[in-house]
Amino acid sequence: MNEQRFQENKENRLSISIPTRNDPTLVCCPKCQSKAVVTLHNNEVRLSCPSCGYNQAKLAEHRIFYWGAENPTDSHFGANLWLQTDCVGESLWAFNKRHLEYLEDFVSAKHRQRNPNVDTWMSSLLASRLPKWMKAAKNREQVLKAIAVLKNKI
Repeated sequence: MNEQRFQENKENRLSISIPTRNDPTLVCCPKCQSKAVVTLHNNEVRLSCPSCGYNQAKLAEHRIFYWGAENPTDSHFGANLWLQTDCVGESLWAFNKRHLEYLEDFVSAKHRQRNPNVDTWMSSLLASRLPKWMKAAKNREQVLKAIAVLKNKI
């Protein structure tokens, strides 16, 4: 467990959710419900499933987010996220490996530092947008166990 300080970085809701070839957004295949990936290739975003061969592609012009939804989805196709589990009566979810590692670093840190150069009331940084139940020290152990469950799904 990381007992270091967590220093807020410039990661925000938009940047953490950008799929890459090395770290795609993991989703449930719309056809077979197996693990599928969303990747970005220049101006095109692709959803592909290695299990059933499902493929979909479109221009990566617009992204739609449902951050507060009960069932979070990827921002391009609206596919259900693969990395989801129940945790302390809430839904813990992540877009990709990088997002999951960010959450693990944040939750496991005993001391969390905000960037003093950022206006706190206008901050869109990811750490400022995490739900209170995830930030609560009383939930730390349960959240870290749920993160471990999600890491095993990767």
